[in-house]
Amino acid sequence: MLYLAGGICVVCGFIFKLLPPHKINYIYGHRTKFSMKNQDTWDEAQRYSSNSLITFGLIYMVLEFLLDQFLSDFNTGYKVIIFLVGVIFMLIIDEGHLRKVFNSDGTRKV
Repeated sequence: MLYLAGGICVVCGFIFKLLPPHKINYIYGHRTKFSMKNQDTWDEAQRYSSNSLITFGLIYMVLEFLLDQFLSDFNTGYKVIIFLVGVIFMLIIDEGHLRKVFNSDGTRKV
């Protein structure tokens, strides 16, 4: 079970990178109101979020390893909290990227 959450993130990131959802849908991919505005925002969200998911997974695995090495009493509850905060942070960064690239109506900024 060690490093399972980070490993799942890395594997899912590579799956999203290799097999991105091509059409806007409510089941598979980076789904937010802004990413689903149009096909262009959708495609960019899928491209960017797959990379950030891989990066997040790797960072989380390294962080979990370091915490296990240096804090022997570090329990699973704290790891879950760190993971959830990391996921929220990743989503904020992904949405920030979309807002940097696109106007609020979904057209690309020049």
